[in-house]
Amino acid sequence: MKQVILNVPENQFAFFMKLVHSLNFVQVQEPVKSEDGLTEMQKETWKNIKTGFEEMKMVEEGSINVRPVQFLLNELGE
Repeated sequence: MKQVILNVPENQFAFFMKLVHSLNFVQVQEPVKSEDGLTEMQKETWKNIKTGFEEMKMVEEGSINVRPVQFLLNELGE
């Protein structure tokens, strides 16, 4: 049996997978989430990283307010 690796646009992925599944001579290996092989500690760390990116995105969009780091440093110095 031969193996083929393909890159499919995200917006066409569902259609492509439906098409491939309809072929009786093709064996499909379902995509594996990268998080599945992590330990509990690694999953917690990954969750915190994702949360940080989501918060940064909200800051950039202006949907949450933040204080400049200088305010924190001034508070710590007092």
